[in-house]
Amino acid sequence: MTQGHANGRRCGKILLLITEDWFAVSHFLPTIEALCNTGAEVVIATRISTQRARLEATGARVVEFDFSRGPVRPLQEARVAWRLRKLIVEEAPDAIHAIALKPIALITGIRPLVPRHALGIHLTGVGFAGTARSGRIGLIYGSVLRMVVRVLQRPGTHLFVENPDDHHSLASIKPFRSDRVTILGGAGVDPDIYEPSPLPAQSPLRAGFVGRMVWTKGVDILIEAHRRLAAKGTNLHIELCGTSDPENPRTIPNETLRDWGSRSGVSWNGRVENIAGFWRSIDICVVPSRGGEGLPRSLLEAAACGRPIITTNVPGCRYFVRDGVEGLIVPPDDAEALAVALAKLINDPGLAQRMGNAARQRLLSGFTEDHVRQAIRGAYEGLLPLGKGNSNSHGTIG
Repeated sequence: MTQGHANGRRCGKILLLITEDWFAVSHFLPTIEALCNTGAEVVIATRISTQRARLEATGARVVEFDFSRGPVRPLQEARVAWRLRKLIVEEAPDAIHAIALKPIALITGIRPLVPRHALGIHLTGVGFAGTARSGRIGLIYGSVLRMVVRVLQRPGTHLFVENPDDHHSLASIKPFRSDRVTILGGAGVDPDIYEPSPLPAQSPLRAGFVGRMVWTKGVDILIEAHRRLAAKGTNLHIELCGTSDPENPRTIPNETLRDWGSRSGVSWNGRVENIAGFWRSIDICVVPSRGGEGLPRSLLEAAACGRPIITTNVPGCRYFVRDGVEGLIVPPDDAEALAVALAKLINDPGLAQRMGNAARQRLLSGFTEDHVRQAIRGAYEGLLPLGKGNSNSHGTIG
């Protein structure tokens, strides 16, 4: 039941839309906690696998909802949209917070067909769809962005992005008020859990990658860079952590991952639970993304542990890492440039340690879980109603 707050706290109900419970737990607990701390009832609609209890521990209520990730099929998407409309009518939320492209596309598409509500659009990068600039997928992606921009023209809407490039990309379609935008510090990490430590300086040095095993992450470029270094006699061990994502059109097959992991100087570890411990065992963090990122969480985790970062000149990655300060930036899809950058840090451990120290300070300057909580809660101060009881009379909210 929705509770009112006579002391001036916000009230009402927030419906949070996110595709997977594991995604909510791995990246968005600070966001969920911030929404719960507004005083509103929070309901999470997501596909449930193993994380219901962890989500409910935040104080939120969890309802099963399958967003049907994977290839876009018009009839299937229409069915999902109809089920989402039914859920919104039943829950009658005062605000909806949609995380990532699929929920955003659905809610902006059906918004005129559901009860009036405030809307938080939480863009976590453009993903695979955003990197497909042409063809059917590119056309669909462009249509979604135009729907989002139309919604942002109206009161009662707020855009959350993880890097300035995504804000500018939307504003280039049609400008909207800047006070309806919050740039978050990615998903945020807890610097007390991801504590810094000196670089291990082991022999051979170890470079690490953590993330979903999809082609857009550029893992194959890292493997090629390692091959080129080995051919020149440079000793380096690559540690890969993460699993394939069968519902992503660009997933890397397990047989490819096993092949990489069988090569000399390369290990594929699959899913690793103790990520903080992993980063403290690594000398260099590598994020060789081809684009589509919001702000990779692995980049923030490695920075919190004081690791230098080599990443690519794409949105999100270049927002956090400043070339020559927290790490090195190379062009995407350029194995030779990546190999040169790795060799530079291998051959200059003092530089690597200084960059790792700078990465930790960069993290503390605006990219922690507390920074994310404060930003989310601050935005919802202007979106949620004040007073007692559930409010479904939204005034100017459209």
